[in-house]
Amino acid sequence: MTNQAIQESGMTFGPFPEGHCLYIEESDLYRRIQNHVQMAEFLLLKNSRKGEPVLWVVEAKSSSPRPETKPNFDEFVAEIRDKLINAFSLTLAACLGRHDTADESIPARFREVDWSGQDVKLVLVINGHRDAWLQPLKDAIEV
Repeated sequence: MTNQAIQESGMTFGPFPEGHCLYIEESDLYRRIQNHVQMAEFLLLKNSRKGEPVLWVVEAKSSSPRPETKPNFDEFVAEIRDKLINAFSLTLAACLGRHDTADESIPARFREVDWSGQDVKLVLVINGHRDAWLQPLKDAIEV
């Protein structure tokens, strides 16, 4: 849990309101399983324009390979997918009571979410990435 700003990949995220951010990469929950498990940076509960909570799973990178540099690009995309899915899965499992340390690691606001209808956004932020490079990366990640 944190309401402090998060420094990742040369960027600053936050600070966020108390209980709205789970810095999962630095959590006790993740530390218990971290061997061979890649993890996104943090999860954030934000309100949509309609006032409904949306869960953002955020991965930050300082750069990315270009799509034509295979296999580096394919490996990069697979790593991003794994990190985002792992962060969401671990958080959901903890909120559903599948991990002992959930009470200490997961903000109360996350544990109170109705997960049956929760909107989720998987977010990749790349420092200095050009707009022209976004579409091929987006297409590759969404496959």
